[in-house]
Amino acid sequence: MGNWRCQSLNTTVTLSERVKYEAPQSMSMARSSNNLTLSWDNKNGNKDAVIEVKFRRLEETSGTWKTFKKEVKQAMVTLENLQNESVYELQVRQMSKHVKHPLWSDWTPILDVPTEIPNPPEVNWTVEDFNNGTRLLKLTWGTPPYPVSMQVNYNLSLHIWPCLLKRKNFTSVTTTEISVYVTYSAVSGDINAFNKVGKSSPTHILVPAKHLTFPSKSWPNDRLIPLNYAHGFMKSCLEWYKLTDGETRPEKVNRSKLNGTVEKKLKHIREKMDDYVRYYYLVHKQTDGKPHSTEMCLMYKKEGAPSKAPDHFTAPILNVTTNSAMLHWKPIPVPDQRGFLTHYEVCYTRRGPKNESHIETECHNSFASKTEYLVQNLTPGSIYYIHLAGATAAGSGPTTTIEIATKPLPQSVIGWIIAGIIVLIAILITVCLFIIKRHKRKIFPPIPRPVVAESVNYRARNQNMYEKEEVHELQLHDNCSQEPNPEEATVLEVSETHECEDTDEKCLRESSTPVSDLLSPDYKGQVLRLETPDSSQGEIDCMVTMLMYRNGLVFDMKAYSTEDVGIPL
Repeated sequence: MGNWRCQSLNTTVTLSERVKYEAPQSMSMARSSNNLTLSWDNKNGNKDAVIEVKFRRLEETSGTWKTFKKEVKQAMVTLENLQNESVYELQVRQMSKHVKHPLWSDWTPILDVPTEIPNPPEVNWTVEDFNNGTRLLKLTWGTPPYPVSMQVNYNLSLHIWPCLLKRKNFTSVTTTEISVYVTYSAVSGDINAFNKVGKSSPTHILVPAKHLTFPSKSWPNDRLIPLNYAHGFMKSCLEWYKLTDGETRPEKVNRSKLNGTVEKKLKHIREKMDDYVRYYYLVHKQTDGKPHSTEMCLMYKKEGAPSKAPDHFTAPILNVTTNSAMLHWKPIPVPDQRGFLTHYEVCYTRRGPKNESHIETECHNSFASKTEYLVQNLTPGSIYYIHLAGATAAGSGPTTTIEIATKPLPQSVIGWIIAGIIVLIAILITVCLFIIKRHKRKIFPPIPRPVVAESVNYRARNQNMYEKEEVHELQLHDNCSQEPNPEEATVLEVSETHECEDTDEKCLRESSTPVSDLLSPDYKGQVLRLETPDSSQGEIDCMVTMLMYRNGLVFDMKAYSTEDVGIPL
């Protein structure tokens, strides 16, 4: 073995003629681009050796080997001009350079040479919350495609326990998933894939903390928090940090082990906090080997009104109709909120005519978690000024204003509205007339009229206004004649009377004419007019009229006046 000497019970020799090295042991590989670097252990201090490597592509297992020889002074050799995306297999042997008759060592077993891993693992994570301060974190990642996937393992390191800076390492993981219990605090870590020829670049893992999405509390001067867990702080730790954007955990996190006086520790923590800045704190402890969070809280040391108005309306305004408008805006950034937002104030004012000031101002509140609001009951064809501001418990902040114009009503709609109004008025008038007609006597009671006695002459003169009756026979009797002729009773005659010279006696000069000669052939329904002298010539009561009907009724009618009497036949 070189120039080493040793003492033996038999003899002492120096091996300088024939030397055979053992095969290289603990081979390691590193592949980069088209080069492959091989290295091995040199426990015996062999120097200036000759290395022979034979290799071939894995797809060419039935082909011949390619050989490569090189003198090396260190236990390392590099093969060049290999195909980067191909898998190789090789064997290595070595031989001494300083002896007269060196012998080759045995070949190493056939070694597979995979390709390098170009991309880091793609990691996905899911969290199952048990709602008791503990979460189950499950990490999964995919395997790279062949041939990169040959003999790939993974190294994983996670920062699980927030009270310690030391990470928990998971080495040589052969699966593509892992599950671990974590607290409500953020979990960070790294994972990389490796094989015989190298490792990939690491993938950074960050599981955010379980932040509260609603306002929690402020920290007034007269109250120290957290109080509910004061007795258990001796075995707990407090983690607190500033939320610059409301969600992201900063790189620098404040951790305090509560192994001293709790009250002094909390006072010291509060003194380091700034006003109007949002903080997040968690209290952690371990129970039965499982880490869990016993308290979590969003907090402000002191709150104030927002220092900035909501960002300009986006879109800018969508869906402006005749009587409504949908508003959209961007939320106020957390650093500008300076407290917990309680709501947004939305006010809108309709612009009046030129000679009037703004009128009809209305204000409404929208939820702090909403970034849109529907303004309703607007006047068509009007201009509105809309004001928006955020508000905290300390008051409202600056406002942002935008002007919108509602759409006017189309002419067809106006026509339909007018027609509808006309139809409605007509229906109302019809209903009113129907009610008045139905209840006329109740609404307008009749006015009583005095009873006036109707004279006989008026009744006779207007007899044709009431009814007409068909007379079968009309007889006129002359009372002046002492001996009326019975034969003439059946003949209707018209007589003229003249006053005689003798005042004590009335004479009648008869000029009889048959009725049939006076009436037309169709005499039914005609009126026989009997003329009598004027009343100034004296009263004549010598005329008797008798109406005879077929049913046997006989009416005796006398002319009580000298006016014309008309009798319908």
